[in-house]
Amino acid sequence: MTTTGTRSRVRVSSVWAAGVALGASMLGSAVLSAPQASATCNLTPADDQYINLLAQNKMVHNADYSDCHEAAEGRWFADQVRSNPNPFGEGQELVNMITSTTPLTQAQAEWEVESAIYVYAPDLIPKIKDQAAKANWPTA
Repeated sequence: MTTTGTRSRVRVSSVWAAGVALGASMLGSAVLSAPQASATCNLTPADDQYINLLAQNKMVHNADYSDCHEAAEGRWFADQVRSNPNPFGEGQELVNMITSTTPLTQAQAEWEVESAIYVYAPDLIPKIKDQAAKANWPTA
């Protein structure tokens, strides 16, 4: 039924918004088709932090992918969210894109996007939380 599908999407959206807020507060004490990383890559402290956050959730890359690729992807996610007038909605779209194009689970995709926002666009967290709080969620 449409109602069930809508409720499911609402729950996922609500969980994602709560995850961003909770993730941001929890990550404060955490260890310090995206563009390709350049052949010569120098990771910044922010890049190291992003890689470490992914590793905390056992999200490590294989031999064909490097930390430089991971960091470039995280910066790209943050740039997409930052450049959108609706960063909350864009974050949700990125999670959907990740789950439909990779073997990552919903929770892993959320962690990846939340980590990118936390590290590369922390200034957007209050706006995302505000948008989630003001969202016109359908009632059950």
